[in-house]
Amino acid sequence: MNLGLKSGLLGGAAVLALAISVPSYAQDDISGLRQQLEAMKERLAKLEADKREKRSVSAAAAVEAGDKPRSWKLPGTNTSMNIGGFVKFSTQWSFNNDGVTSNLEGTGAGLLRGAQGSAAENAFNGGTFQMTARRSRFWIQTWTPTDWGELRTYIEADFAANGGLGAIQVLRLRHAYGTLGPVLAGQTTTLFGGLIGAPELLDDGSPQALGALRVPQIRYTHNFGGGLTLAVALEDSADRNDANLPGFAQVGANCTGTSCALFTSTAFASGTFFGPKRWPDVTAALQWNFPNGAMYLSGVIGQIDVDSGGAGPSGLVRADSTWRWGGALGARYDFGRVEIGGQGYFGQGIGFKYNGPPTGFLDTIIITQSGSNSTDLRAVTSYGGTAYVQVKLTDTIRATAAGSWGMQEAASEIPGYYTAGSTSRAVLTGQTNVFLSGHGNILWNPVPQVTFGAEYSYQFAAKYNGPNVHLNRLQFSVIYRF
Repeated sequence: MNLGLKSGLLGGAAVLALAISVPSYAQDDISGLRQQLEAMKERLAKLEADKREKRSVSAAAAVEAGDKPRSWKLPGTNTSMNIGGFVKFSTQWSFNNDGVTSNLEGTGAGLLRGAQGSAAENAFNGGTFQMTARRSRFWIQTWTPTDWGELRTYIEADFAANGGLGAIQVLRLRHAYGTLGPVLAGQTTTLFGGLIGAPELLDDGSPQALGALRVPQIRYTHNFGGGLTLAVALEDSADRNDANLPGFAQVGANCTGTSCALFTSTAFASGTFFGPKRWPDVTAALQWNFPNGAMYLSGVIGQIDVDSGGAGPSGLVRADSTWRWGGALGARYDFGRVEIGGQGYFGQGIGFKYNGPPTGFLDTIIITQSGSNSTDLRAVTSYGGTAYVQVKLTDTIRATAAGSWGMQEAASEIPGYYTAGSTSRAVLTGQTNVFLSGHGNILWNPVPQVTFGAEYSYQFAAKYNGPNVHLNRLQFSVIYRF
């Protein structure tokens, strides 16, 4: 029996007893008492309502376990939320950083062009040591059931925005996307190349890793069942990405017949070769997950444009477009204690965008003819691959060895490059022809959330018409996950 009902019965009994036992002249006093009792009942009822409301609010504010591992429900909603990430601290000793002019960790040999014996090269002949935690990252993700399927959102960031170790630490957006059923929209890893077949390394800058690029896109994925999925996407076509890389990697050659000279971007237009983005890249990937392994077949096709906007020398208009295309295959297989994997690719116009800074490869070459509007934008052919083997020495210790090789055929796109005595060779001076790297590490997880690791790496870049580059590095890292 609730408090309001009890109070009403007690009040009624009291009024009846008074009516029987007191004279009539006291009835007025009894009437007043009845009014006081009614007022008291109203106050008690209000207190009961307030208590019920407070209990309801408290229940809504209570934290509930979410529908996903390590998640919780947002109060008052059906949305599960998870926060995670890691702290990564690294020390890196480079024994002979030929041509390095900054302390940006992860710089690949392919981008270095310091001439042997130059001041820039000599300054680092004794090696360089650096420590950083810029690669630490965090993420927030949510899951919400809807009538159209599961709604998922994911945001991830670190502090590795381009600017070198001495620069102010700037938050860098790595991933930011949402999915509703099979549709994804936002910024995340490109479909071309993928991460299957990529080795587990401490080095954040190499080797070649096609799937390391994260670009804005809209994607549709279909699950055929049996571990087989097909995904297609429209992706941003520029080379810009979350690492603040420049636009299309291009070199210009201004030619008179088959004799060419380096054509600077300033002479081409207003200080840039970058052309408009008229169409997105179209990418697709077929992934097959099977017991102990996976395979990943992917491709890309797109268009690269260049246009001076009529601002070229003597009012000449420099404009052209070409196709970007490529195919890649990645795979891995786990034998138990031993895992092997790798990636391979071939294409044109994909050298810098999809291989990234370690190689320094070009996407296109702009060929112009002196005194005319003739412009020929040529996509550079590039190909290469990465392979690795990882051995689980114990349940908590594993060792990895990885090798990477890549080549671009930029010289074949320059008129007269192989002609004896031609000046055309100077167009590619310092550009990378061949890139290779080797990595070896040992990783230890004393507990699942912590990784201690040591890694040695060697990188080599053969340069067109210039000195080659060799890099030797030793890196120690500690990763704390949360």
